[in-house]
Amino acid sequence: MSSEYTASLRQHIQQLGLNQLVLGLSGGLDSMVLLELCHQLTQSCAIKLKAVYIHHGLSANADQWADFCQQQCLTRHIAFEMQKVQLNPAANIEAQARAARYSALAAFVVSPQTALLTAHHADDQLETLLLALKRGAGPAGLSGIAALQPFASGWLLRPLLEFSREQLEVFAQQQLLEWIEDESNNDSRFDRNFLRLQVMPLLQQRWPAFRQNALRSVSHIQQQQQFVEKQLQQLLPTVMHGAELDLKLLITQDLATQKLLVRRWLALKGLNPSADWLERFFSELMGAKADAQPLLELDAYQIRRFANKAYITQVTEAPQAGVFLELKPGQQLNTITGQFLLNRENMGTPLLITNDPLYLVFGLFSLPFKPAGERQSKELKQWLKLWSIPPWQRLQLPVLVQNNQVVAVLGVASNASQEQATAFIDWQKS
Repeated sequence: MSSEYTASLRQHIQQLGLNQLVLGLSGGLDSMVLLELCHQLTQSCAIKLKAVYIHHGLSANADQWADFCQQQCLTRHIAFEMQKVQLNPAANIEAQARAARYSALAAFVVSPQTALLTAHHADDQLETLLLALKRGAGPAGLSGIAALQPFASGWLLRPLLEFSREQLEVFAQQQLLEWIEDESNNDSRFDRNFLRLQVMPLLQQRWPAFRQNALRSVSHIQQQQQFVEKQLQQLLPTVMHGAELDLKLLITQDLATQKLLVRRWLALKGLNPSADWLERFFSELMGAKADAQPLLELDAYQIRRFANKAYITQVTEAPQAGVFLELKPGQQLNTITGQFLLNRENMGTPLLITNDPLYLVFGLFSLPFKPAGERQSKELKQWLKLWSIPPWQRLQLPVLVQNNQVVAVLGVASNASQEQATAFIDWQKS
């Protein structure tokens, strides 16, 4: 019977060339079933297996649960490790615990041949669908829990998604498995528990095939979402200029496709905007006048517009403008924007005008500059405008000054070749 439960896992192991499995073990029914299935599976193949218990510190019984999980692994000769995470009681505990759990487990998935296993089952999938409907989620949210997805340096597998909790309980009883019951599972203040304890029994009583039919809908949505994602993946590069979104190219698409492409572009940074925020993007950013510089905030990022392109920038502290920091040979200088080191070996480079001190400065754009290959000198601000460097980026540019003249804008231009400038100064962005 265990082969029925491990069929999809065996297939993924073969297709992905996996040699190590990391099991997120809680000690509950679901994870103990998966532990036993993995134990039986690894007896017949050369796959390393490790179980990891994440200690959230939310229950007074957490230490006992950790000991239980460790003992169960010792009995089966399975490697075991416990990781403690810190949570903020004032924040959303459910979401926070989930994020902390996956963050801790990611440290164990260190190669493309490693997969994290979690014991999500069909009931979890249905609860996720209902919660997505409550939030008003789009197709991506309604597609539910993925059976396979990239994770950390490897993969995340959920091999039990096809089976209900009732089926897992039957298997556990047949195998004489032990498991623990988390008292918080009976607390209806948590949304998932409310669905599990009060909503789902009514739905199943009224419509016995509700779970099966809803999960079939999830499967359909997943297939369509995979198709859409594949199309967007091919289309997005055609409306981008480097890392920026080219708004002139974007508006050549129909409005529905524009919205999907903006979402896909933001997803490159892990951003998932609300429908209201997306409407602001089109009205305030795309609808702005050509000379305007609109700014939208989304999580820890700022989305800006400049020269018909949309930029995603992190919220960072700007370096202090107009302060001259002397660069001395062999002495490392640390700033908000990075680390700088003057090379002794290249002191004879044409970058130097004289043997006078060399200074690093930010935000001083009135000094004269004559880049290599140009016929005349202009104020630095004129060059920056000519080069179409966005205003917010100009304040972050490291400028080398000697005798009150600009000799290089690191990463952009110098009065010698750019190769000489980078050889003259070791510059490592933070």
